[in-house]
Amino acid sequence: MESISIDEILHITRGELLQGTRSLAITNVAIDSRKINNNDLYVPIIGETNNGHDYISQACSNGGRVCLTEERKRSFPAKMTVIYVVSTLAAMKALAGFNRHRYSIPVIAITGSSGKTTTKDLVAAVLSQKYHTLKTEGNFNNEYGIPQTLCNLESDHQIAVIEMGMDHLGDISKSIQLVDPDISVITNVGLSHIERLKTQENIYLAKREILQTLTSAGVAYVNGDDEFLKKIKDEKNRYLVKTFGLKGEHTVKALNYTSSQSGLEIQVKWEDRNEVFTFNYPGEHNVYNCLVAIGLGYFYKMTQADIQRGLDAFVPSVNRMDIFTVGEIKVINDSYNANPDAMRASLDVLATLGRDYKRKIAILGDMLEMGEYGPAAHLEVGSYARDKADILIGVGKLGQEICRGYENAGQVYQVSDALAAGACLKEIVQPEDVVLIKASRGMGLERVVDFIKEGGQ
Repeated sequence: MESISIDEILHITRGELLQGTRSLAITNVAIDSRKINNNDLYVPIIGETNNGHDYISQACSNGGRVCLTEERKRSFPAKMTVIYVVSTLAAMKALAGFNRHRYSIPVIAITGSSGKTTTKDLVAAVLSQKYHTLKTEGNFNNEYGIPQTLCNLESDHQIAVIEMGMDHLGDISKSIQLVDPDISVITNVGLSHIERLKTQENIYLAKREILQTLTSAGVAYVNGDDEFLKKIKDEKNRYLVKTFGLKGEHTVKALNYTSSQSGLEIQVKWEDRNEVFTFNYPGEHNVYNCLVAIGLGYFYKMTQADIQRGLDAFVPSVNRMDIFTVGEIKVINDSYNANPDAMRASLDVLATLGRDYKRKIAILGDMLEMGEYGPAAHLEVGSYARDKADILIGVGKLGQEICRGYENAGQVYQVSDALAAGACLKEIVQPEDVVLIKASRGMGLERVVDFIKEGGQ
């Protein structure tokens, strides 16, 4: 963020200076008092369990000199310049919107039930081969994280890639005006958050909120093979609709692909171009992820060589399809999150990599927030695993349903939690096994990796 003066903050946030000087300026915003730098504005957020106002003194101790507050009667450190606002969250959003609209650069917004983080990272990896690209870091894809990302925009950025998550109807709407994208991408519509949203139709409606601010010059770039998203192409919209996919006619189409232990080889058609790309990670789901990145590379006039360099440069986010070797054991750590589509995709990767290994072990835990769909969805995942894994370790209460679906297709173990799963794996794992770890984040299955590393050393 280029500097913003105290007077500008007061104007943008409609704030009131409670104490301090107007001579300071800020170059970033932060809501974590532990990560404050000298020129950051500390924004204390009132959450369900914590009140950021309780950490204003800590922010000051860490070098912060400017903060917002929506609580007038606090006692503030004497060194702090303090600005009162009606809502600290609304004020942070106002600053983020101001900073985003300082710059006339393309902004790409990405959402979807599964694959959105991988797709965001892939798009950024490709575009950064030609453009200085800002992207959402980590899981900063919600109402609190998106404004912080937008505040990181600076004058030397040439393009921005913003991930937008949601849990409820209206979540994306809360931030879409700030992001104001030129291109909005929807990867797919699955069953994530079905417990809260009740129907897949509602999930679709929540996802398509990302299209709300597109103008006649904007582009909706959607998965044309998805049963919900394909409807957008046939609607009368003020914006352009472009599709990617493997089946039927699409703006960007994978004519064919091969998936092996070494990854993907994809033949892609776009307008008069028919080119082959490779990607270091296998699985049909990654074909779709790559098509988004390749299509946007084409859209922003990149060469095949530029796009390929970007695909090669891709690094997955933590605990997302992290494939590595410990001794003679291959590990697929995809434990960050899970839904039925993502489970199937990960099992496909296990089956592909397993061709060159003796045994395929799937450690599958609860998919949370599935509501009444939970038991049936887990049963179906277990059934799908029957010809993908030789050994199944089901973790958690709903992991029992995964085991039930798997039946007697191979060895089956049912355990209560991540530590028990790790202990079980440590007893049975052998050299030349390939191990998949997959569950919702709340299950903490990334801890199983420690057991593998202990056994592989």
